[in-house]
Amino acid sequence: MKLLPKQSIMLSLFVLLFMLISVLAVVIPHAFGFTMAIVNSDAMEPTYSKGTLLFVKKASEDNLVVGNEVTYYVDHGRQMRTRRIVAVGENQSVLYTIGDNQSQMEPKEIQKSQLIGQPIFYIPKVGAWLNQTTIQLFKNMYFLFAMYILVTTLFVTLYQIKSGSIKKSDRKSV
Repeated sequence: MKLLPKQSIMLSLFVLLFMLISVLAVVIPHAFGFTMAIVNSDAMEPTYSKGTLLFVKKASEDNLVVGNEVTYYVDHGRQMRTRRIVAVGENQSVLYTIGDNQSQMEPKEIQKSQLIGQPIFYIPKVGAWLNQTTIQLFKNMYFLFAMYILVTTLFVTLYQIKSGSIKKSDRKSV
């Protein structure tokens, strides 16, 4: 019977480590001021292929020049898009962009309020795995892992109480 709690503890530690690493993969970039964006089209190929994970940092006014890449919100903030700046309006309040793989400019001008920033670095192909279905799957897995850890902890505690590993005096101090 002692083998089962050891296996459960090892599995719990593995699950906890997995959860910690995946949370840190999201939290650390945000702590350093990065926003993550996924390239959803081939408009920026060959620079960024579809499915590339971009790490975007707020752009200074000096970097909003023709030729630089910029990431911005479209569709009232529901989507992010990365394109190259081809023209800048007066006072840098408006940008005009084009994809590296496009022959025409984007039809709408980009307002300063839509800007997220500029891509600083990227990881190819990783974003292809990160879609709404995958994110929902991860949320469900986190819930199941949390429930597993809770049940395992309760089981191990009850087992220890029953076997006498935890004395009544120890339980009062907890």
